[in-house]
Amino acid sequence: MTTPTTFSNAFGTFDIYRRPARHDKSLQAWDAADDYLLETLKTKNLHVDDVLIVNDQFGALGIALNAYTICSWSDSRTAHLALSDNIKHNRLAAFFTPELLPGTQRPERTFDAVLWRIPKTLALFDQQLNALKLCTNADTLVLAAGMLKHLPDRIFESLQRLGDTVALPAQKKARVFHITPHPQHTETAPAISVCAEPSLTIPDYQLTLSAGPNVFARDKFDIGARFFIEQFKQLPRSARIADLGCGNGILGMLAKRMQPSSAVAFFDDSYQAVAAAELNYRYNGFDDLFPAATFQVDDVFSNYNGAAFDLILCNPPFHQGHVVGDQIAWQMFKQSRDLLTPQGELWIVGNRHLQYQSMLKKIFGNCRQIAANTKFVVLAARA
Repeated sequence: MTTPTTFSNAFGTFDIYRRPARHDKSLQAWDAADDYLLETLKTKNLHVDDVLIVNDQFGALGIALNAYTICSWSDSRTAHLALSDNIKHNRLAAFFTPELLPGTQRPERTFDAVLWRIPKTLALFDQQLNALKLCTNADTLVLAAGMLKHLPDRIFESLQRLGDTVALPAQKKARVFHITPHPQHTETAPAISVCAEPSLTIPDYQLTLSAGPNVFARDKFDIGARFFIEQFKQLPRSARIADLGCGNGILGMLAKRMQPSSAVAFFDDSYQAVAAAELNYRYNGFDDLFPAATFQVDDVFSNYNGAAFDLILCNPPFHQGHVVGDQIAWQMFKQSRDLLTPQGELWIVGNRHLQYQSMLKKIFGNCRQIAANTKFVVLAARA
């Protein structure tokens, strides 16, 4: 069990755990922006009951507001699992059951209050802001927050598109914005779509791709993925293949093209990514191939209970939100080891400066280099 951090705030004191598990307190499961949001909500002393929480990374905001009716809106399955885990850890499950709304949907009702952690991705910010226009009115208390070093440029002007905005004084390097929404008219509100019409054309591989605003490399062909795919002619023949952290699904699709008799499964933490991978799979004609592919939103393989894989492909992230680190890669590698068939292989691509080779040797007991260039390395480890 990982070590929790004690989160004392305006609504009480709670133990909050991170996902994936960490056995130290080097990273908290909450930050000063979470604390400032709750303090501001308490100070307003308004009668609110139905609260929308947007981008609550580990459930700290949701746990603190357990006395309210809560909808937690996030594109991260890990964030939703963290909230559920922390409800159990804090023994709140008997009376607190928040609504978990994925990033592929938008809130459909008007809320008394909105607590919005400003996202890292500008495209996701725009999508969420447009959605908030549809579920707020002039009486809705909207509080948006972030750490000063992570706030986008011209954030004040951007928030003004939602309503009259007041920037509260900075506290502990965090900022809260109080927004009074403009009266909204749903018939003129911008359309909300998870995935745009497929428009990213990759002529080398005869693919046209689409992705939502929170999907990695949504509007470009990632150069690491390109280098990885160039090595696919060396992939071992495999009956079952997983594309782990699939993003728009390009790795799994091209593996399927090279080995059409393989069953391919796509996994990602992002609801929008899995939706994009499934859309792209169908749009590019792969759904005509048998066996059919499967698509699962998950925290790596945490909730997967199917058959083991002969081959797992992975382009692991080296950050979790704004935090750079190797904890996600460790989790991916360890769970991959446990889900490979005997002699099955994990293939990854990563930046050369990352210590993936030593990590794989610790976890698998072996690692071989498939290819390298000045920026990337492709590695394989066998179960």
